[in-house]
Amino acid sequence: MHTFQQIYSLLRIPNVPVYVRIQNRKNINNYGEIYNCINPADKDPWDIIVPGYKPLKRDTPIMFKKLEGVMLLPNGNHKLIIDVHTTQKRKGVKRDVERFRKLYEKQTKLTSDVIYF
Repeated sequence: MHTFQQIYSLLRIPNVPVYVRIQNRKNINNYGEIYNCINPADKDPWDIIVPGYKPLKRDTPIMFKKLEGVMLLPNGNHKLIIDVHTTQKRKGVKRDVERFRKLYEKQTKLTSDVIYF
């Protein structure tokens, strides 16, 4: 299993852009995955939340900007809280994370903790 420091280092590789893709999910804005960065908990790309923005363009590569936190889950399928390069104005980051957290916990019956860096 990767430590958060390893994950953070992986996402900050110099001179190599990292891209994310926003998925089309019902009732969830700006949820997606990081290309070519696999979460060992489920062997799928790392899940991301990009809070604070109006819906971003879906199924289109968006350049990763910064890892801001993580939503920790007991099964290891953690959700990374990130920022991306966009021209949109950002507001309500923690509100959006909390909204996502409540919805996710209700759907999965799992409890989570959120840590901001």
